[in-house]
Amino acid sequence: GRRQSPHVLRKGRRKVMVDVVLENKKENAYNASLLLRFSSNLHFSSLALQVQNLGCYPVRNLTLRMALPALGYHRATFLSVTRVLADNATCTLRTPPEEPRQRGTATVVPVHPEDLLHVDKLDCDNAWCQELSCRLGWLDRGGEASIHVLRTIHNDFFRGAKFRSVRVVSTVWLGVPGSSVLVLEEGAHRREV
Repeated sequence: GRRQSPHVLRKGRRKVMVDVVLENKKENAYNASLLLRFSSNLHFSSLALQVQNLGCYPVRNLTLRMALPALGYHRATFLSVTRVLADNATCTLRTPPEEPRQRGTATVVPVHPEDLLHVDKLDCDNAWCQELSCRLGWLDRGGEASIHVLRTIHNDFFRGAKFRSVRVVSTVWLGVPGSSVLVLEEGAHRREV
């Protein structure tokens, strides 16, 4: 392809890795976004939101939590974590609870596969989620921690579903201890991926 419209052709390999870094630089680089499209015969299988200390001082005791949609109606699995690769972080994965749970003030009722036609996304409001909690190591100025979450799509759930397209939305939170003097910018607390 061209630089404006590149493409990659692979033969005989089961996996294709795309590593993209998007940075905001200088003062007028707000709301940067990245759109990655891939053909329907490929399946998205991993997630990596890397934490880097761009401040002036070293930091410690940061936590990163991820809510990863995993189970639908009748606890049918549509995505599962197969492996977590962490660099400068210690992570624990919790499976979704056996009993229906509260999310805010409402009980989560997983969407039925036949109702996906009227739902544009699967998230922790309409699916049971796996929770990944990571304690990040010491981050010097410019230092970083990275977490790669490898996931498998379970086609059986989607085979029985009626839908045009559906987005699976995970939520990521970065937190600091309550006694910390470190204050995160408003947009740094929570991201949807």
